[in-house]
Amino acid sequence: MPSQNLAEKEFLLIQEISRQPLRTQRDLSQSVGLSLGMTNLLIKRLSRKGLIKITQLDWKRTQYLLTLQGVLEKTKKSYDYTLYTIRLFRQIEDNIASVLKREHKNGRRSFHLVAQDELQQLLAEKVAELSLDGTDFAFYRTFAEVPASADHVLTATLEAPPSGFPPARCTSIVDFNNISFRL
Repeated sequence: MPSQNLAEKEFLLIQEISRQPLRTQRDLSQSVGLSLGMTNLLIKRLSRKGLIKITQLDWKRTQYLLTLQGVLEKTKKSYDYTLYTIRLFRQIEDNIASVLKREHKNGRRSFHLVAQDELQQLLAEKVAELSLDGTDFAFYRTFAEVPASADHVLTATLEAPPSGFPPARCTSIVDFNNISFRL
C-alpha cells in the first residue's frame, strides 16, 4: 500500500482523533491550533483519503474513527518522526563533543555549562563519555547560578544571557536556530 505522505497538520489532526474520537471539530481545531474551517477541510480530506471514517451519531454528535489505513499512516509518520528525533539528538551529541574537545585542546580545563532538563542530562552523559583528563565541569540550570569568576560559559539553553553578561564569554553548543522540528 503506497504511503499517503501525511502533511504535518493532517498528522496532528489524526493524533487528536485517535486520542478521543468523539471530539467536536471546534475542540479538535483548538487542540491542533487550526481555524475551524481548516479543520473541517482537513477532516474531509482525511476521509476522502480513506484515513478516517466519519459517523453521525445523532443530530449533534459526530464520531471520527481512524481506519486501518489511517492507523498505518499514523504509525509510519510516528516512526519517521522518531528516527528524525534520534538523528537530531545524535547531531546535538556530536556538536557537544566537538566543542568540548576543541575547548579542551585549546587548553580549557574548567568548564561552566548552562543547560536545562534533558539537555543538561545529555551534557553530563557526553562529558562522562569523553573522559577529558584534568577537567572540572560545573552544571547550571540558569545564568544566574553561574559564578562571576567564570571566564567562559558553554550554553545549551534558550535562555539569553542576562544584560551585563559579556556575550564573548558564552559559546552556544546547541544551535537552536538551525533545528527544525518536523513531523
